[in-house]
Amino acid sequence: MTNYNFLTLSPYEFENLTRDILQKHLVVYIESFKSGKDNGIDLRYTESRDKKVIIQAKRYDSYSSLLSTLRKEILKVHKLSPQRYILTTSVGLSPSNKEEIKKIFDPYIKNTEDILGKDDLNNLLGQYKNIEQQYYKLWLSSINILTTILHNNIHQQSVFEFEKIQEQAKLYVQNDSFNDAMNILNDYRYVIISGIPGIGKTTLARNLVLYYILKEDYEFVYLSQIEDAYKLFSTDGKQVFLFDDFLGRNFFNERGNFKDDAQIINFIEKIERTPNKRFIITTREYILKQAKKTYESFQIKNIEIAKCTLDLASYTALIKAKILYNHLFFADVPVEYLQNLVEDKKYNKLIHHINYNPRIIQTVVEYKVWKDCTPNEFSSLLISYFDNPTSVWEHIFENSLDTFAQYSLLVLLSIGTPVLIDDWRSAIAEFSKNNPSLNISIDSLRFERIIKELENTFIKLQKDSYNDFVVEYQNPSIQDFLIFYIEKRDTLIEKILNSAIYTNQFFTIFSMSKKQDKAVRKIVLNDILKNIALERIINIFDNLRSGKAVRYMSSDGRSFSWGREREHVYSFLYKIFKLYGSRSSKASEFIYTKFQELVYLEESNYYSEHEYYIKLLTELDLSKIKFEISKIFECFLRNIYWVDNFELIDKLKRRFPSFYTPSYEESVIHPLIKDIVQREISSTDDSDILDLKYKVEIAQDVFNISLSDEIDEITEKSDSYDEYIDSIPDNIHSSHSSYLEKYENEKVEIENLFDTFNSLS
Repeated sequence: MTNYNFLTLSPYEFENLTRDILQKHLVVYIESFKSGKDNGIDLRYTESRDKKVIIQAKRYDSYSSLLSTLRKEILKVHKLSPQRYILTTSVGLSPSNKEEIKKIFDPYIKNTEDILGKDDLNNLLGQYKNIEQQYYKLWLSSINILTTILHNNIHQQSVFEFEKIQEQAKLYVQNDSFNDAMNILNDYRYVIISGIPGIGKTTLARNLVLYYILKEDYEFVYLSQIEDAYKLFSTDGKQVFLFDDFLGRNFFNERGNFKDDAQIINFIEKIERTPNKRFIITTREYILKQAKKTYESFQIKNIEIAKCTLDLASYTALIKAKILYNHLFFADVPVEYLQNLVEDKKYNKLIHHINYNPRIIQTVVEYKVWKDCTPNEFSSLLISYFDNPTSVWEHIFENSLDTFAQYSLLVLLSIGTPVLIDDWRSAIAEFSKNNPSLNISIDSLRFERIIKELENTFIKLQKDSYNDFVVEYQNPSIQDFLIFYIEKRDTLIEKILNSAIYTNQFFTIFSMSKKQDKAVRKIVLNDILKNIALERIINIFDNLRSGKAVRYMSSDGRSFSWGREREHVYSFLYKIFKLYGSRSSKASEFIYTKFQELVYLEESNYYSEHEYYIKLLTELDLSKIKFEISKIFECFLRNIYWVDNFELIDKLKRRFPSFYTPSYEESVIHPLIKDIVQREISSTDDSDILDLKYKVEIAQDVFNISLSDEIDEITEKSDSYDEYIDSIPDNIHSSHSSYLEKYENEKVEIENLFDTFNSLS
């Protein structure tokens, strides 16, 4: 028989469970309302025109607590004066308990059948299996589960794993991934749950295991190595196997190799052939991809068909709200502190915060931060942790990471993200080589261990359509912390600068100027560190390149690849000029020497390269450089392909007015402009045609050229596009309305969720 205590559910979840059970049992539609101190109504329905029924759901762990609340509740009920009052509670009730409650609520509770305690709700859940299925967290409170596990002939590790399931269950927020994984298990008898660390792979796997233990009476077997699967496999009995991080724990082992691939594949195939077995596996996505590339057995077996991938993008505002709510509610935060969070909907600042991270929430709860503030200060304190979660990351950084992982993170900080994983490794290797006193070195095995260690907290790996990876921060607040951590450590900064191999290592987090952009926090280098940076730049200038990764979309827009950002020599030289030029004779000499080598623009179609080239021509003292003006123009105009470049031609014209004569404009510039405009009319997407028209009209005035025919052609193309837009049926636009409706519904549900804090006492 079903026997749940319902305390794994929050008050909000218990109220929803009450609604779903009674709707099914009474065959009525039940209205839900916002919870609050003064409402006195959780749920309501109408039996007839004049007969209103109010339902209250009370989640308590003892009868005395319940009774104390009900004695206060009767005043609200008198005021509402319903024709019928129904009470549900998580507390087990005796016949005398029900009579006592009925007497308190006389005449609104007509009979004790309208008082449903824990046993009554369990009885109804036994009848309505579909409702029981929806509230997975109920399974964790069944007193039969642990007994079932202990009676099975399994090893102690499985019992330990079950205890972890119980510990984490209250905080888990279910989404569609549970049903997706269950469908895969039904089809293939095994499922591979993949994704980045911290997204909930293990928690999902544990809840799937729990389903098979409680609902299907399976024996639970937890695997720490694949050999255990063969030893504990039973021919007759029903078994569910859980192998958490099945590749990671062996893929980078002490020997630096992996020999279990064939055993894993063979066991998967054995599971597929055995109806009474289930195999649940978790893995980090990038390790699975690497295993498929490296080992033939994974290439032969198409294990992708049974993969359930968890994605952070699925964390909607509502899911974030539930994660926040569960952490706070089950941490036993005092009620007055929780209610401060509800005032003016302050919880929204946390849910929508750019630094939102479940690990921050978990850490501040573990610290019991409410002990350091008054109730009125609670929401502000939480928001401050999100605004500047330094103390959270500092604790993890200094207590959970080894020294090499710490240095690797700081090297990553200097490069910026995203960065190709191989580029990050190269920068770490250079840092190790140039700082022998630190006694650190890197090899393939150690680098993989660094990734695994940092993935749990600080970094995430993002793959492109071709399974190549870049490194990014798990959360923007991590960069803020790392800057805070090193900004006063000049010796450490010196080591980073002396090991830099990418242009962005000098400028991503470091600034040579005290004038700061408030939106971008940087470390201002002192004179000593500025000179160290300059010396490094001059010594390795010809080998410098960008370490920042960018996305390159395919022509059809269906795929993308990660690639290295092109750091143009002109842009880098210009940055040095702006930072050092007039303040350092050494820098000035270097800049003019380099620009002399690059004074004529080589073939390039990058607008930013053209832009910085013109900036250098405009701001440098050209008397220090030898060149031919005619060749400057010739080389530059040879690289002009788009209308956007016209403004750069105008700047060049203003820089050399004596050379740029009306006859030169008419004979050279006008034909070039017409050719470019015509080419862009042919290639411009309809949605961008009006912007093109605006730019062409400006060019007509700036360069004294008639472009009326071209403007007419653009206008005609624009009109055709407008007609097309007008012809689109209204229902095509309805998706936007559906999105807005979904957004509004989500806002209401979040509000209802947190308003339950106001009903606590």
